[in-house]
Amino acid sequence: MTVLSAENPFTRICSWLFPITGYLSAGKLLHVVTVTELFTITTIATLIGEHPLVNPALISLSLFPLFTQLDARSRFQEYKRIRDQLARYGPDRRIFKSVAGSRCQRDAAMAAARQLGYASRCRACFSAAGYRWYHLLPDVVKGHPRFLVSAVFWRTTFFMPTYQTRERLFPDFKSSRVLDPVR
Repeated sequence: MTVLSAENPFTRICSWLFPITGYLSAGKLLHVVTVTELFTITTIATLIGEHPLVNPALISLSLFPLFTQLDARSRFQEYKRIRDQLARYGPDRRIFKSVAGSRCQRDAAMAAARQLGYASRCRACFSAAGYRWYHLLPDVVKGHPRFLVSAVFWRTTFFMPTYQTRERLFPDFKSSRVLDPVR
């Protein structure tokens, strides 16, 4: 029989908790939209009853929460990238300006900045650029509406590649060791 040490369950819980909280905080608006869509779909399903078109209608409506969650996953990848940049370079204005064009990207940047203690600088940068809470549409869509059907939009919005975190913000204490002083 093996006895678990006191830090094993804690480190395991923390290793699961930090990514989950990051995922939820990076796409708050998208998760609210997903819950609203699921509630709407279940309401429609109960109201329609036994109609011949109920199954095709529900299948087509179920694509909306799927795309919303694909967008939330992409914003989580953006969150991890921004968090690494902020940890490495500090609250540089250029980091915030690179993601200021989209509400979802601003939310991901705000979550990363909040985690590292740079929330006030992030908020000030977005406010100075003129963005408010009600600016939902990306800036590119306002000028070029056909951008919504481009491959670049679909790749960056729904199918962003997985970002591997480069710096460990919360090191595992078991793997830390005392370094020998330089002689």
